[in-house]
Amino acid sequence: MTGLRDDDGVSPPPPLRSPRDTLGGYVFLPRLIDKVRLHARGALPPAYLPQLLGESGTLDGRFVVFTGLDREALRAAILSAPDDAAVLAWVEQHAVPHSEDENRAWISAIDAYRPDPDRTRRRAQLYPELAARFDVATLSLFDLIDLDEGRIDRPTS
Repeated sequence: MTGLRDDDGVSPPPPLRSPRDTLGGYVFLPRLIDKVRLHARGALPPAYLPQLLGESGTLDGRFVVFTGLDREALRAAILSAPDDAAVLAWVEQHAVPHSEDENRAWISAIDAYRPDPDRTRRRAQLYPELAARFDVATLSLFDLIDLDEGRIDRPTS
């Protein structure tokens, strides 16, 4: 996607936390907080807009489905909360409760997901620089995002 590349081709530090980052046992929640807040300030890179609190096929959507939270209520809670701890408190109050084992299983399922041939072709189109270096069909979503945003230089899984 390279949504964060400057005109000179150099990637600035990502304004978003890694999708691997957790808050209160919820993977991806810190990144979702960043995305919502950046969007509210008009600073979310355009490449990220289609996924913002998106449908179940996106990481945002997977979080919403897993927690059972209403997208717009979550957005409002993030924007009104003074910090991550307040967002977490709201999520814990409103989300469908899950055990630590269920949270770990959910994280493992996301990490283990690999795309079908159609999605692999789409990944290669969205991430041509990564597709030139790696078999994008073998990358986890976490690796794909962290590679694209320059946090890692090779897959971890």
